[in-house]
Amino acid sequence: MEYLWIIPFSPFIAFVIIGLFGYKFPREPLSGIVAVAGVAISAIASVIGFIDVAKTGGYYNLKLFSWLTIENYNITVSILWDPLSALMTCVVTCVSTFIFIFATGYMKGDESYPRFFAYLSLFVFMMLMLTLSDNLVQLFFGWEGVGLASYLLIGFWHYKKSAANAAMESFVVNRVGDWLFLLGILLAFATFGTLDYLQIFNKLPEAGYVVITAIALLLFGGAIGKSAQIPLHIWLPNAMEGPTPVSALIHAATMVAAGVYMVARLMPVFAASEVALDTVLFVGTMSAFIAATMGLVQNDIKRIIAYSTLSQLGYMFAAEGLGLFSEGMFHLTSHAVFKALLFLGSGSVLIALHHLLDVQKMGQIGRAMPITMGTFLIGSLALAGIPPFVGFFSKDPIIEGAYEINSFVFMLLWGGAFLTAFYIFRLFFLAFFSTDRLDHHTREHVHESPPNMTVPLIVLATATVLLGFFREFFMNFLRPSLDPHSMKFLSEETKRIVWEGLSRSSHVEIEPNAFHFLGHSLTSFLGIVILGTALAGIFTAFLIYQLRKVDPVKIGDMFQPIYKLFYNRWYFDHIYYAIFVYGYYKLSKVLWFVGDKVIIDGVVDGSAKVSIFGGDIFRKIQLGRISGYVLQMLIGTVIFIALFFIIR
Repeated sequence: MEYLWIIPFSPFIAFVIIGLFGYKFPREPLSGIVAVAGVAISAIASVIGFIDVAKTGGYYNLKLFSWLTIENYNITVSILWDPLSALMTCVVTCVSTFIFIFATGYMKGDESYPRFFAYLSLFVFMMLMLTLSDNLVQLFFGWEGVGLASYLLIGFWHYKKSAANAAMESFVVNRVGDWLFLLGILLAFATFGTLDYLQIFNKLPEAGYVVITAIALLLFGGAIGKSAQIPLHIWLPNAMEGPTPVSALIHAATMVAAGVYMVARLMPVFAASEVALDTVLFVGTMSAFIAATMGLVQNDIKRIIAYSTLSQLGYMFAAEGLGLFSEGMFHLTSHAVFKALLFLGSGSVLIALHHLLDVQKMGQIGRAMPITMGTFLIGSLALAGIPPFVGFFSKDPIIEGAYEINSFVFMLLWGGAFLTAFYIFRLFFLAFFSTDRLDHHTREHVHESPPNMTVPLIVLATATVLLGFFREFFMNFLRPSLDPHSMKFLSEETKRIVWEGLSRSSHVEIEPNAFHFLGHSLTSFLGIVILGTALAGIFTAFLIYQLRKVDPVKIGDMFQPIYKLFYNRWYFDHIYYAIFVYGYYKLSKVLWFVGDKVIIDGVVDGSAKVSIFGGDIFRKIQLGRISGYVLQMLIGTVIFIALFFIIR
């Protein structure tokens, strides 16, 4: 397994080459070729490592070099290779490869072409450092690294004020979560004396329940920010200001998936605390439902898909909160594939329509873009959870698991399934069918994208169709990393603590066999209800936006308060502006007045006035005549003698 070092450092080498020589390359595509080669080599090495670990189910820890030493504790840069990290690494590298290929066509002609691919390569390197870490320090390095890379990529077109503001917003909001994350790391080190995962897991029996809960909650605070869960979700929709391949990379394979992966990676810590699991469940469930309502009324094609990301991440966290960690990771895997497909499909549409974003101004572009339309339809069906597409195999088990465990969670996730199917097919019908609302000039230039953009769409669409039938394999593959009974590296005492934490949900065992599950969902009452809900969402969108049987404006007028709530994104942005922007501004004015004007200026100006006043008094007694000074001395002497006798 010595070759595993290639996985993170191949994109890093590409980043260095492009960063140093990108603008000196004789031809524009060379930077893209170097970047694609870097991530493709990483993907090939990942697949080879995936096959190796699938055969053995092993746990490999490759120490690359020593990094830091704190007293007697040595922090190393390492590669932890087990089923969980192998799966996540393959997701990151394989999906990123096709995003990179797509980007070579999407960014053609951009004057900062080399800089773009340098940033992309850096982004993947940082995500891989996070994924492959065996300790919390390396994890934090990658965690902050993807935050930096996302800032650079979201604000790539920095001359646009909206892009610069979005980049700054993402950076600032993530600092809130990262501050909590860092506190969790420090508390873990203070408690366990180590930051290595395995040592922390096996020292859990030595720590108290309250401390374990505090560590888990602080770490999850970081996940809320990085994975854009409520209430730290506001940065992700605005991150659409970056180029579309960046949106695909952030939403599908890298940054926002980091929080879900971190919770799964540290599963023993979270599972040991029921409070932590309940918090993960609550945040995930509320995010899944609320984000779906926000997506209902958006008109920006990329923002609609962005809100679907927020919602689907909520499903993943809800699964982990229910104790269904394998289901959460499988949904992360399937979501990475079909969400990359949807974002790249939207990018193909934007290129054809000269970056027109408003779906209300599109219509009937499907005939001119058959590949984009067909692949986008496959991604939409997967997101809606329609068989045989992969979303059906990954999302529906989470909803079924919730039915067995928590009825409130089930109702919200079930309702979210209807909303998801509705808003993604609202987008599909408005963009590709419905009424032609394009202006004449744009209509004349609508065309299918070139092969370097359509081939990645076809490959991702094929994976979206086939991946679900390997559900049984993935469930068994993840067992050594996420099933407490199968985690050989855990002590028996740690296994007992973890299993007790999962006891409220461990009785739910969703059939891992994909084909059996397919039949179960189509024949059982619950399966029919969930599938019927998704189909109802699609049919409702078809009636309103394709057949025009119902006027959506009238629906909005009928439910205006609810429409305004959803359209204004539940007023989260307004609240944050009132508190942290306007409120901070008003507080600053008060502090400026009290601190600067009253205290500082008062002391400085007051001392000057006292000096002037005193100077005026003493100036008047400076007569310039000897007789006057003798008189003053005589008066002073008399006063001194009088006071001496009085005090005595």
